[in-house]
Amino acid sequence: MAVRIPGINIDEYYQQLGPIEPLIRDDRVTEVMVNGNDHVYVEMAGKVVLTNIKFVDEDQLLNVIQFIVRTVGRRIDEHSPLCDARLADGSRVNAVIRPLALNGPLLTIRKFSRDPYQVEDLIRFGTCNEAGFGFLKAAVLSKANIIVSGGTGTGKTTFLNVLSGFIPVEDRIVTIEDAAELQLHQEHVCRLETRPKDINGEGEITIQRLVINSLRMRPERIVVGECRGGSTFPCAPSASRLRAPSTSSASSAACATAHAR
Repeated sequence: MAVRIPGINIDEYYQQLGPIEPLIRDDRVTEVMVNGNDHVYVEMAGKVVLTNIKFVDEDQLLNVIQFIVRTVGRRIDEHSPLCDARLADGSRVNAVIRPLALNGPLLTIRKFSRDPYQVEDLIRFGTCNEAGFGFLKAAVLSKANIIVSGGTGTGKTTFLNVLSGFIPVEDRIVTIEDAAELQLHQEHVCRLETRPKDINGEGEITIQRLVINSLRMRPERIVVGECRGGSTFPCAPSASRLRAPSTSSASSAACATAHAR
């Protein structure tokens, strides 16, 4: 994972990551999950396994979390005990500390993929067959509204990214995400990312607000990283009236549940 952070030497950055440094360097690892100082899990080849890596103590883990959070200009403490952010290389980080994390600090790093999956990859994995992708491509080209639903970690963003690849290169696309993960190859792409509240509880920019704003940007396509809690769906009729088809993902155990939301 090639981390690029202005003003920070790459080797010095890795050294500050303590015992998880080799996991971050290992390209086979797609996600690192730290549950307290003595349980570190990784995802490799789609499987989650427990490693033998441990932190010396809770303080060492907390220092690593504080370092990562500082590099992205954020803060985490007892008054603001959780942080969800994107690293300079595109990796997504979530950290939770006491008092919310009852058994010690929690750290999850979803590493940014330099080589996003293509249609051929998902067919090989058995995610969808060629006929299925043919139908979905036709749906995208006909400007249908599409929702990709699935549970956590099932590959919704990966699938959404592949579907977005069917959008014609000449279309003006606006992407909206909590943490930018989509990797569209088209040139006419406007990327928007939400902003959390600051330390004073102000300045929050939500997905719903960005969707409303995007309608004033003459979009031909709107791609929303994930709709949570149904807050974004009321904007869909407006997008349809402006003939800006939308594609999004939603966490749901079943398609019927996602439709109901």
